[in-house]
Formats: sequence, C-alpha cells, structure tokens
Amino acid sequence: MPDAIGNDETALRRCVLAVSVLHDIDFVPSDDGVRLPDAEGALVTWPMIRQVVGPEPAESATARHRVAALLRLHRLVGELGDEAGSCFREALRLIALPPGHIDHLGPDWVVQKLPGGALDLGYGVYGLLDEPDRCVSLAPSLAARVGVQGRESWAALREYTERMGALAAARLSRDGREGVIRPVGGCDVLALLSSRTLRKHLAEGDGVGMRAVAAPTRQRAWFDLRHIDPGFVQAAWQLTDEPDRALDIPLLVTADEVAVPRHGARRGRHAI
Repeated sequence: MPDAIGNDETALRRCVLAVSVLHDIDFVPSDDGVRLPDAEGALVTWPMIRQVVGPEPAESATARHRVAALLRLHRLVGELGDEAGSCFREALRLIALPPGHIDHLGPDWVVQKLPGGALDLGYGVYGLLDEPDRCVSLAPSLAARVGVQGRESWAALREYTERMGALAAARLSRDGREGVIRPVGGCDVLALLSSRTLRKHLAEGDGVGMRAVAAPTRQRAWFDLRHIDPGFVQAAWQLTDEPDRALDIPLLVTADEVAVPRHGARRGRHAI
C-alpha cells in the first residue's frame, strides 16, 4: 500500500528507473532497494531513497534530482574505495538551506536550525560531482557510510565555516563598497551567513544592529539594497537554476539570527 505521503514502492521504482536513464546510472533492482555495481556492491535501500524524497511526489523533478545525487554519491564512494573516507572528509562543508529547497533533504538531514528560522544547517560535500564549485547535500545514509557524522565532525565544520565567515567579513571591510558577498573556501553565501562574525559585521554596518540582505542565489548576496532595484532579487531568483537558488525576498540579518520578514514569509515559502 502507498505510505502516508503517497510514495509507494512502485512510484519509487519508477523514480529510480527515470534517474538511471537520465543520468546513466547502472544498478540492479531488488526487493530491498537498488544495488550499485561497484566493488562493494553497495545496497541503497528503499528507506534511504524515501528519506531523501521526503514529502515530494516520487515522480516529481525534485525527487529525481535528490535521488540522482544520492545514487551518484553512493557510486562515487564505491569508486574511491579505501580513499572514500578521506576524500569525503576533505570535501565536507556546511550547507545552509531554506526549508522546501530542492537540495533540502528533510528533518533527518538537518543537524541544526539557525536562529531566526530562515535557514536549516546540515552536511554537504564540495566539488565531488560534475560542477567543481558546487556543494551538494550529504544524505544521512552517505554520511554514515563514509564516517563523517557526529559531534566532533559537526564542531569542526562549524569552526571552519566561522573562519570562512570571518575571512568574508575582512574582505568586505577591505573592498566591500559594491555591497556583494561571494563564496569563500567552498562555503556559499547562505553557509557564510551561519557565521556570527559575518552576521555581526553586516548587522553593525549601518549602526542599527540589523541589515537586509538579498540572496537570490547561493553564489551572490547583496547587502546595500538602497542601490538595488526591488525587482532585481526576484528576477535573479527566477533566472537561476533551481539547485543554486536561495530566497526570492531579502533576509533580515542580526548578529544572532537570520530571519524572513513576516510580510514576506508566505510568498517566500510559496516561491521556494
């Protein structure tokens, strides 16, 4: 029978088959899941697949996107063999995403919620798939397989992101007249906003303790909105590929939190 969100096994099988055809991923189906033809013969179980699909319809483009990333990363682990653990640890990055984002893998992926409610934080990896400058979310099953879960890993990741945020703040102090935040050290702009150092720098820049930051993409954010056309944020959001989108309305940033303005919360959730 279909489960509560309609993702019955038949629909999941169709989703995986579509991913196989569209992304050229070989697998051997079984009652327990799909087995990848690597040295380990890794089994990606139906619960693992259902976990990343979440409440999305199993035959939707979002579901196919998430399952493709899951299978490709599991396949990469098999190809790397004994080097997989060290490779994934080196590529490990913090990812910050709004709920409902195509790369947000649901509550099991979330390690921490950023105060303010706009962004959830979780594990990701940088530069391991086709695009060398992109971070992709690391599903819990993958994190467990390569041994990067736990308090120690997360603490190290938060510390690294804080350093990158401090570096971004220093760059803005030196040459930030254009009012643009850019990725640093494999951390995109949403991840950088998890750094208190950067948030404090932005919030205190106008002397009022709060700053509106427009982040329509994960690669660029603008904080001097007096010189930004109000329609620019939505236009940039719409023209950006879905995995690289951030939010279509400005965020409110203080030293302690990142929030979505109340009057824009409903529209922001619908747009995402």
